Amino acid sequence: MKKLQLLKKLETFPMFTENDVAKITNKSPEYVRKLLYRANREGLIKRIERGKYTLHEDGMVFASYLSIPSYISLWSALRYYNMTQLQPYAIFVMSPVSKIIVKFQNTSIVFKKTKHMFGYKKERYADFNIFMAEREKAIIDSMLFKLPLQDIAEALNDKELDFEKLSEYAKKTKSISLMKRLGYILEKKKENSYGLKALDNNYALLDYLGKKKGRKDSRWKLVINTML
Repeated sequence: MKKLQLLKKLETFPMFTENDVAKITNKSPEYVRKLLYRANREGLIKRIERGKYTLHEDGMVFASYLSIPSYISLWSALRYYNMTQLQPYAIFVMSPVSKIIVKFQNTSIVFKKTKHMFGYKKERYADFNIFMAEREKAIIDSMLFKLPLQDIAEALNDKELDFEKLSEYAKKTKSISLMKRLGYILEKKKENSYGLKALDNNYALLDYLGKKKGRKDSRWKLVINTML
């Protein structure tokens, strides 16, 4: 297969491995390694990490393929859905296993280990399928990983949110403090807690990044240490 033909074929992959190229060319692993080394040195392909390459500039195209299963969430998902105006400094990927940061071009791809591998879907992006948190799960992940509460409260203004689903996802985490915080915020903003309630008598801070003092809300068992 000629080099141009191979590049055209590889362009249809969000990312590709040495094994992918070996299958396409029917060449030995040693031949493929040399081929990819030369193509990378010539600037025809881009190395993502050991054994993984792409022809694309945008890390969002392949970020959720670097660890399987995984999905894009946190700031990256909030920005994707226009639930925040803040521009993420990295692409954030949720995965059930630990993985070091991947530096690609001028972008960092940051992996966050989670046991809550639900609430994500295939999304069409730049002619590729990527794995993206649903709107509701992006908010749950943001609370689990302690993004600023004011930004999460702002994201809750999104008109396409399904608050019943949001509540179910909160319950699915089994995080009592998360359910308290989200229920309190929803009741304040939407006048409906959507079935969320305080499940123990231990007080938690409303704003996990805020000061330790504030008035106590006996119903939600929260220390109200911020204004929303």
